[in-house]
Amino acid sequence: MNISDVVKLECCEVNFSAKTKDEVLKKLSALLTKTSDLKNCNAEKIYAALKKREDQGSTGFGKGIAIPHCQLEKAEKFVIGIAVCKKGVEFECLDKKKAKIFITIVGPTTNRSGHLQLLAKVSRILKEPGVMDELLKATSKIGLYEDFLRNASEDVKDISQKEKDKLMLMIVKDDEIMQDISELFIEYGIQDATILESQKMENLLSNVPLFLGFFDFTGGKSPYSKIIMLKINKEYIHAIVKGLEDIFGDLDYYTGLSIMVLDMFYAKGF
Repeated sequence: MNISDVVKLECCEVNFSAKTKDEVLKKLSALLTKTSDLKNCNAEKIYAALKKREDQGSTGFGKGIAIPHCQLEKAEKFVIGIAVCKKGVEFECLDKKKAKIFITIVGPTTNRSGHLQLLAKVSRILKEPGVMDELLKATSKIGLYEDFLRNASEDVKDISQKEKDKLMLMIVKDDEIMQDISELFIEYGIQDATILESQKMENLLSNVPLFLGFFDFTGGKSPYSKIIMLKINKEYIHAIVKGLEDIFGDLDYYTGLSIMVLDMFYAKGF
């Protein structure tokens, strides 16, 4: 099993915070529900399974690391989430120190051997010199995701290779949501987006005598929109769209924003 297939960008968090072990488990459960791979498992069920496993013995094995994990009957795929809590939380670790890095593994009950393999692989990765410090220094979801996978295996390919890049176009029809979009980009570590000013078609038609009176922008509706253009790894598309829909709801029914993702036939210096 390739670990890069089960670590989910949308289930990564660099500013994780909690005051108690129980709160950690609840927040990790909620974080894991952000992936569609666990669409049949809600946060309450994940929490109950994680709690049951912790009652058998703490998964905090020391050095600031904890690997909460569980098996779920309705889970169809394995999912790994990564959360970093720089202040640390008491988690009943073997060395009595606070846990700062939480790698959560959820998988189906039908694949016990796969679950054990992932546990062993994650444990080995985190024991490598410098890995923990690298993860603690991550400042964005994408940074944390890439730092972990970079250390995951010698045979994991560079996830930023050009053949995986896509061109994402976001058409923002409501200027007031730009701040929300910007904050999401900061959270994920996206900085190289280009923003273009554009006019809506009705604005052009309103200046044609034949169509006068059909379009009215006096009611506060802006005749302009913005186009955000960015190159993005195709592995990140689902997580970005999910993050936007967490803010604005189902984009199929939201009129302020639309998204297109295009293949790039050729790119150089972009």
